[in-house]
Amino acid sequence: MRALPGCWLRRLSHLALGALAVAANFSLAQDPASPTLDESADRSARLVANARREGSLSLYASMAEKDLIRLVSEFERRYGIKVNVWRSGKNNVLRRAVTEARAGRFEVDVVHNPAPEMELLHRERLLQEVRSPYQRELIPEAVAPHREWAGPRVYVFVQAYNTSRVKSGELPKTFGDLLDPRWKGRIAVEAKEQEWFFTLVREMGEENGLKFFRELVAKNGLTVRNGNALLNNLVVAGEIPLALTLYSYLPEQSKRSGAPIDWFALQPTVAYTDGIGVMKRAPHPHAAVLFYDFVLSDGQALLAELNHVISHRRNERNLRKFDLKFIELDAVLAEYDRWTRIFEDTIYGRGTGVPAPTASHSVRSCPSRIARRCG
Repeated sequence: MRALPGCWLRRLSHLALGALAVAANFSLAQDPASPTLDESADRSARLVANARREGSLSLYASMAEKDLIRLVSEFERRYGIKVNVWRSGKNNVLRRAVTEARAGRFEVDVVHNPAPEMELLHRERLLQEVRSPYQRELIPEAVAPHREWAGPRVYVFVQAYNTSRVKSGELPKTFGDLLDPRWKGRIAVEAKEQEWFFTLVREMGEENGLKFFRELVAKNGLTVRNGNALLNNLVVAGEIPLALTLYSYLPEQSKRSGAPIDWFALQPTVAYTDGIGVMKRAPHPHAAVLFYDFVLSDGQALLAELNHVISHRRNERNLRKFDLKFIELDAVLAEYDRWTRIFEDTIYGRGTGVPAPTASHSVRSCPSRIARRCG
């Protein structure tokens, strides 16, 4: 997560940011008549009628392209409403949503991104509360307390291996088993897994957790790759025998297509959700809420068919098998810069010094976190 080109966010003074926040809070106050707050009995029919009059919506998303196309195409087929999609990595999605809003450009209706990035949009006060009946059908971890985003999927961090290069009998049963010399030069990690690292190290006990990762890098090394999809493909190709962090749906999809890949989950198993939210000043508010509802309702069945781990309560039994440790967003974001430095220093083997905790700040008044996220 590098700083934005030109470090434009860092160049803003705290005074200017404060003025900007005040102006944004005033100008972007949620309209009590907004369809996002509609809880009436005929809510669904009114949404469909008004959404069809609007005719289209704009979506910024980071979901894998082939799966996003399936989801959007089904919505368009069902309602006859065009979805204009801009897809990129999660950091780029966050950056575009924030920079456009700060420039007074309100062009996007819906954003779909991982939960930490959605929480940052909330703390930038760029999302609307949505009162959808479908939120009640999701696991508690998938609905933000402020209801400005809700997660249709659960990202379960698992370990994946190439079945031609790794025998099932040699798979590690604990993280500590990865220190065995047999894994030297055979393990890779995704480059932006600060949240996973933070949560896992805390579960291990910070001192013990950091000691384990530093010993792992020193003894066996870690190959670092940028992007879960890329890392998954490298495991399939056999270039990477074992991936330390992958979203479970990626190796599962590849496995079901016949690729030489399988996965397992070491304990503790870390997870978090994605999130979908409606932007303030959405130009197509009814279509936006209709799409939001679709993703949290019938879209869940489609996502399950695509081997995603859905957040619907009917999937709770499967989720409990993992004994998941969900990422605590407030804790992660409170020390995001510090843990980013620790994570990067650790995986790249850049020394053992641990930066001291910094004073806690609200994300609204700490643009460096947005800058690091968006870079």
